[in-house]
Amino acid sequence: MTDEAKQPEQEEPKSDRTSKRMNDMFKGLREFGSAAMEKAEEFGKIATEKAEELSKLGKIKLDLHQLKRSRTKALAKLGELVFSLSKAKLAKLTEQEAYVTLTKSVKELDLEVKKKEAQVNDITSEEEDTEVKK
Repeated sequence: MTDEAKQPEQEEPKSDRTSKRMNDMFKGLREFGSAAMEKAEEFGKIATEKAEELSKLGKIKLDLHQLKRSRTKALAKLGELVFSLSKAKLAKLTEQEAYVTLTKSVKELDLEVKKKEAQVNDITSEEEDTEVKK
């Protein structure tokens, strides 16, 4: 045997072992960072979707509130009109143009209120369904 074969195998130099450990550590950190970024993106998407839903619901509720306010104002005007009319004019109330216009307006507002309330119910039931599936 030659001298080279007789010598015991030499271990890697200490710097190579340290370098390998550092590389393994960096690789682990990169994998961890990548996984953390994926989770952060996922949570960001969920938060964005929830914010959009709440924004949509808030807009509908604001519209609903404004419709109800308009309805209340129309009913107040209608009450003032009826109160100001004499008994003779009350008998022919349906001939009063202001009365017909105000009652029509109140009926239209009632329909809009019902539509907005249905939209609110649809959105809240969708949220409940989504939460139940999770």
